[in-house]
Amino acid sequence: MSDLLAGRGVVVTGAGRGLGRAFALAIGREGAGVVVNDVDTDEARAVAAEIDRDGGRAVVSAGSVASWADAEAMIDSCIDAFGAIDGLVNNAVAYTYYGPPWDEGEEQIRTATDVAVLGTLFCGVHAMRRMRERGRGSIVNISSRAHMGTRGMSTYVAVKGAVASATYGWALELADSGVRVNALAPGAYTRAHDLAVAAGIYTDTHRAIGAPPEVVAPAVVYLLSDLSAHLTGQTLAMLSGKLGLIAPPRPLEHTVERERWTAQEIAEVLDSEFTDQFQPVGFEASEYQFPAPVTRA
Repeated sequence: MSDLLAGRGVVVTGAGRGLGRAFALAIGREGAGVVVNDVDTDEARAVAAEIDRDGGRAVVSAGSVASWADAEAMIDSCIDAFGAIDGLVNNAVAYTYYGPPWDEGEEQIRTATDVAVLGTLFCGVHAMRRMRERGRGSIVNISSRAHMGTRGMSTYVAVKGAVASATYGWALELADSGVRVNALAPGAYTRAHDLAVAAGIYTDTHRAIGAPPEVVAPAVVYLLSDLSAHLTGQTLAMLSGKLGLIAPPRPLEHTVERERWTAQEIAEVLDSEFTDQFQPVGFEASEYQFPAPVTRA
């Protein structure tokens, strides 16, 4: 046991397995009281019991993050159990489809969006309301390098892009409140990657380089703790134990101005002056095959 998060109350969503479990255990070992949320009650209880055995404090919240009422209840349960909501880790995600987007169905898309997007927004809004009242708190959204683009999982790319955008927007909204919002893009090997390998989206190389969730968990502890008190609006990236940052999107410089444009004039300018500014699509990783940088003929 350590005391980096001593006396704090933290909610971890989707904490029954994988990354969420590793986050909850690491947070508990640092002295925080943990609300272990998962729709699988048995798995959530097992994680909470493990935290208790390690000398920590944990309670279970079995509600769905995609429910506005359940999201509020899990934040309130943290206050009831530990006296305050000091931290929120928006980790819950529901995505098991791998393949081309045109083969995806409505239920798959809705489920992914409800959990990862609405769940993040619902939990975040309820948490920040309580945090603002106290003038302190830390929200950690679990994003993904995939939000920059990858084949075979376009809905996951889209929902994680929404999580990244929420991080930037909330950080600005809460900048003067004492509440910080950051994100982590973890590169860890979990059960979901077995499905991706089976679908041919990931290769066995990814299995080899993917770090266990426990290797990534200290980054969440850092973002929740006072060690990162100076950071907000940032996205940390961890891949195979390597630490880095993902820059927020930025517009490229507007260098050509006209009062009115035609489509032909836009084409002429792009072909003559912007060809070296088109950006490659997808995040860089040698084990994936991404499209070449966009260029005009």
